[in-house]
Amino acid sequence: MGALALVVLMSALNGFETSIFSSYQKSDPDFKITAVKGKSFFVSQQTMTKLKKTPGVEVVSKTIEGKSILQYGDQQTVCKVVGVDENFFKRIQIDSLITAGKPSLYDAQRDSFGGVSSMALLSEGLVYRLGVGKIDEPISLLVVDKAAGIHSADALKTQVFIPSAIIQLPEEENDHTVFISAKEAGYLYDLDPQKEATALEIRVNGFVRSSSGKMFDLQNDLQEITGRELKVQNQQQQHPIMYKMFNTEKWISFAILTFVLMLISFNLVGALTLMVLDKRNDFILFRNLGMEETMVGWIVFWEGVWVSICGSLIGIGLGILLVVLQQKTGVVQTQGTFNISYPVELRSWDIAIIFALNIALGALSAVIPARRASMLSNQTRVIVHK
Repeated sequence: MGALALVVLMSALNGFETSIFSSYQKSDPDFKITAVKGKSFFVSQQTMTKLKKTPGVEVVSKTIEGKSILQYGDQQTVCKVVGVDENFFKRIQIDSLITAGKPSLYDAQRDSFGGVSSMALLSEGLVYRLGVGKIDEPISLLVVDKAAGIHSADALKTQVFIPSAIIQLPEEENDHTVFISAKEAGYLYDLDPQKEATALEIRVNGFVRSSSGKMFDLQNDLQEITGRELKVQNQQQQHPIMYKMFNTEKWISFAILTFVLMLISFNLVGALTLMVLDKRNDFILFRNLGMEETMVGWIVFWEGVWVSICGSLIGIGLGILLVVLQQKTGVVQTQGTFNISYPVELRSWDIAIIFALNIALGALSAVIPARRASMLSNQTRVIVHK
């Protein structure tokens, strides 16, 4: 039962982890290159060429990020502005994230008629917060002009955009993110989009992504190209707090259930002890036939180990059966506004840890009864000789 519970627990936590971080995998780059010190950095053409020619790299996209005040009608809010280049739509899985509109950063037709041609992608939560009624209604981004004086009438740079689409992002980014072109972002933040960036976002091919070892090697290669002044982060390193929090919760839950399993293992100690008392006449016979004292103990010890192995295999098998049944049928539903099936995911590494843990606890549980059997057989032999 302990092995079964551990399999179900770890599979449920794995399922939630996959569900939560799948949204990050759609929107986040495989690797993100940022400055170690400061916010922006110079990007040479030579570095860009080396990155693009690195085996396994599919797309390299430059971004310019900053804070801004977004104004829609009479409402204002602080937002995160991300200026992206033409490779952005190749890097991100844009089709799976768009909930309304058609993603575009420039409208040539509006430009030909003298209208606002700069387009923006708004995150879904930001649209709800501001109550944007129509996608094509203009919004304004206001940024402090560093070159202007504090009391100047032009202390704020203002750019007007037309929202072209609504994009669904992970929760922590979904309520305050705006995507515009790198050219417009460069103007707002006084950066040259051709030579400067706040981040380089890299997408790798599926062959490299399928292997953690290849991803690790590629990260080292990218770090050698960029040098010490820049840092290369994988998806986990881009959200360290989130990953650490989830892993901590997972292994604390595992530790609590392991403690319960230790309490369950005392049943095996009691069962083996009763077996030793019940079979002491057999032990007397074995000792009189010449069996060594240690051999009697080993008999009881291996009895406990085999009980643990059989129990672990049965429990793990039943646990895997329940998880597969949940994956196929979704019989267990979440409780809330929207009922969905609990996500579960089996991982071979977790199964191996659970099996090893059960065997170890079973072996430890058999040590005390085995020593008792050895001592009892020795005492009974002395009595028989007397």
